[in-house]
Amino acid sequence: MIMDKLEHFRYYQRCVPELWDAVRFVERVEKERLPAGRYPVGKGFAFVQEGQTRSFEEADFETHDKYLDVQILLEGSEMWEYADKADLTVKTPYDPDTDIEWLTGQGGRIQIKPGMFYLVYPTDGHKPCCHERIPSSYRKVVVKIKIDKLLHGVNTGRTGMQHRRISW
Repeated sequence: MIMDKLEHFRYYQRCVPELWDAVRFVERVEKERLPAGRYPVGKGFAFVQEGQTRSFEEADFETHDKYLDVQILLEGSEMWEYADKADLTVKTPYDPDTDIEWLTGQGGRIQIKPGMFYLVYPTDGHKPCCHERIPSSYRKVVVKIKIDKLLHGVNTGRTGMQHRRISW
């Protein structure tokens, strides 16, 4: 898991070069005021999302094996909860067609403000779009980066699901 201000994305770009595509897409979203929906981005895709946060109790943890999530808050506020997948219990087994596994358990809660992002790997359980007491509106971008396009290996925690690409 990586969490930081979007202005610091270059610190992580060597590990995840596709972050540049995500940042350029966010600039486009803001400049053109793109509506909610799905858009192609680099070698992956992105969602522009708008909505109301939900309570932590209404949400389950999620993980993904095929894509990294880069979640970037543009407007409003959001809290999210993080836990290592190994510390969670499977609620709904992984579905390769939707690239999602639902889990339950406890984690640490983190406040996100506009201009911040977080990047989650396959072992990072996350509950996005939440609030502790009062619902709030948000506008965000979620960029999906295909794991097999990364320069470094990623272990999904699932047998036979080691993705690796090496560049010299």
